[in-house]
Amino acid sequence: MFNTNKLVKQLCISGALFMSLPFASVHAVEATTAPAHASYIVKNLNIGELPVKTIVPITAKTKEQAIAQAKVIAANKDADIAEFRIDLLEFASDSKQVIALGQELNQILKDKPLLATIRTANEGGKLKLTDQEYEKIYAEYLKKPFMQLLDIEMFRDPAAVAKLTKLAHQKKVLVVMSNHDFDKTPSEQEIVSRLLKQDQMGADILKIAVMPKSKQDVFTLMNGTLKVSEQSKKPLLTMSMGRLGTISRIATANMGGSLSFGMIGEASAPGQIDVTQLKQFLKTVQPTP
Repeated sequence: MFNTNKLVKQLCISGALFMSLPFASVHAVEATTAPAHASYIVKNLNIGELPVKTIVPITAKTKEQAIAQAKVIAANKDADIAEFRIDLLEFASDSKQVIALGQELNQILKDKPLLATIRTANEGGKLKLTDQEYEKIYAEYLKKPFMQLLDIEMFRDPAAVAKLTKLAHQKKVLVVMSNHDFDKTPSEQEIVSRLLKQDQMGADILKIAVMPKSKQDVFTLMNGTLKVSEQSKKPLLTMSMGRLGTISRIATANMGGSLSFGMIGEASAPGQIDVTQLKQFLKTVQPTP
């Protein structure tokens, strides 16, 4: 459990330090020319406009656990979107069972959108899949989508990514294109490059998650997010992971981000904080229209 007062103090100190850095003052001026962001209405939720929307993962291994977690998310006013981490299921390779469960979860969530995700072993997940298997499974899901958003890893086979992105759009499913680095934080230039590449590849929401080794790494991620928000209209979902990077999940509200992961119970990635606390922090720091 996080110490709330300590985290608020850290946020204030980090914010002051960030604005004291040379690049921060430069981008504060440039931000006035930023493009108007795209937004999507999904189950009456406006994704892309403030306030920042929260995502809570379903981290279940069994059908019963998944249903129980979905009910908790549905009842929590601070959770805006549920992420169905399919790769964590004991039967993740059984598409028929997954689809049936996904349809049930979608009904339980009612007016809350469902993001379907297979996080592969390539990017820190539990399921090992070839590119052909990855494409086949997602194509099967999209025959009759149970989700409103679909996570597609940008570094899978380019042809498969293109086909799945096109198919998702034909089925009116938003694509969250993603990249995860659990070992390090790439350079700011590389972070910007990957996110803008996702935009070029047809993503509706641009996502990157990186692991910091220092406080400077956290600023690298936040500054990269800010730069991309000034060049792309697409909503951003970026984070610096681990306890060191927790601040990025809150400061994203001031750096051009549109979404942030919180948790209820078990985290799906290091550094996630309770969604109710997250919502409170976001309300405190995000700009008012």
